[in-house]
Amino acid sequence: MPAWPIFFRNDLRIRAGWRLLIWLFIAAAIDSGLEFLASLVLPVANNHPFLDPRWLLTGDALVFVATIVATLIMARIEDASLRDYYIPTHNFFRAQFWQGLLWGLLAVSLLVGLIAVFHGYRITGITIHGGALLRATLWWLIAALVIGITEEIAFRGYMLRTLADGIRFWPAAILLSVGFGAAHYFTKPYERWEDFACTGLLGLFGCLTIRRTGSLTFIIGFHAAFDWGAIFFYSGRNGGEFAVDHLLQTSWTGPDWLTGGMLGPEASRLVFIVIALLFLIFPRVYRPNPSPLLSPLD
Repeated sequence: MPAWPIFFRNDLRIRAGWRLLIWLFIAAAIDSGLEFLASLVLPVANNHPFLDPRWLLTGDALVFVATIVATLIMARIEDASLRDYYIPTHNFFRAQFWQGLLWGLLAVSLLVGLIAVFHGYRITGITIHGGALLRATLWWLIAALVIGITEEIAFRGYMLRTLADGIRFWPAAILLSVGFGAAHYFTKPYERWEDFACTGLLGLFGCLTIRRTGSLTFIIGFHAAFDWGAIFFYSGRNGGEFAVDHLLQTSWTGPDWLTGGMLGPEASRLVFIVIALLFLIFPRVYRPNPSPLLSPLD
């Protein structure tokens, strides 16, 4: 057994709530320190567009490091592994990841297609060509993947597993999904209830995929593909901006309930049709996971 102080020993297990608070404190402290160091190295970090893939990548990379280090520390204390918190540690690019990518692309394509059917979306041209197109595509692929990995591990890794240990899986999933929606609502400009509800429900869908697959792999792929499709490929707004080097010249016309307005397609009320289909179809395709890690946590 590791030589930790007596209050960290596994035979005197810390209650789930205290473990979660310890994890949050460690992650917040590391993230604050990394952001301070980044501000010294990159003094112009705040003078950039919100949807610049390079800066999104930088910011999420800092959060990723803080989250993973905090999780590794707690895993050491709890004599656990990253896999115990649903985090894939090998064979990440296995079938479930590519399936998640496909589901994410289909979901965002259906959403934008519905908006187009009601005359809220139209493609009028292409904004970039040649080498610039290749570079932008790669930057946004990397940024979307890092965003997906970071947000899923942060909200549905250690926090979900530990909170589920204290209050059971679905109450924990609902609570964290509300928090996921709130994090977007209170930290992004132009927010409305539709985006709060959309992100919260997609967070709950992510919990469902974990419940059925036992891993974050599927929902990471889904998250990355949905963001990449909405922001870069279909070139919708997010937080009041179009992405730097987005692919298409587009026209979004109509009321905010249809197009999403300044928040982009994920704030369109048509997104709830897509989310309902996700909750309807996914459980029919992916049967319950028999893993002993998940089975007691109904």
